[in-house]
Amino acid sequence: MAESVETPMGRETVLKPEELGCDMSKYIKQEDGTYKCRNCGETILASQIAHPIWDELFPFSGSGKCYYEEVPYCPKCQQKPEFHGSPIAPKGSYHNP
Repeated sequence: MAESVETPMGRETVLKPEELGCDMSKYIKQEDGTYKCRNCGETILASQIAHPIWDELFPFSGSGKCYYEEVPYCPKCQQKPEFHGSPIAPKGSYHNP
């Protein structure tokens, strides 16, 4: 389960690696390999999100690496996702002992 922590920049949700991924049930795959929105029929776009990896033994600390994820969204029904994603805490780190 994701942990919510207070950081110097405000409240952050810290994800575990297994919590990444997206729900594709909102989209319909087309024969040409593209996806359409189940609600409005618009072609689905993808946005890149950077998740900082908090893999050190101290709060809010990491190696400076990020995990980049492509996230689908409908430009008519949904807002474009923010580039700055939630931090990921691998097993053995401070936030995921």
